[in-house]
Amino acid sequence: MAKEKIKIDPNEFALAVIGGSNLKADDDTRASKDALKRYLTAYMLIENFNKLEAEQFKFINSSDFELMMKALEHMRIN
Repeated sequence: MAKEKIKIDPNEFALAVIGGSNLKADDDTRASKDALKRYLTAYMLIENFNKLEAEQFKFINSSDFELMMKALEHMRIN
């Protein structure tokens, strides 16, 4: 389990996804819609990732986690 939080900037990530995409369409409107859809999908994906990552660290720092780790350590010794 990682000890440091990872936080990805959603805008930078989404722009990188779009920049690396080969978006071809017959007209500019279709290409723009495809790019927007891909941007929003990437943005929301990273937003969800960042929330999950933050929740993971909340759990690690909670007293419940400490109790669970002590119980696991006790099980290994016996």
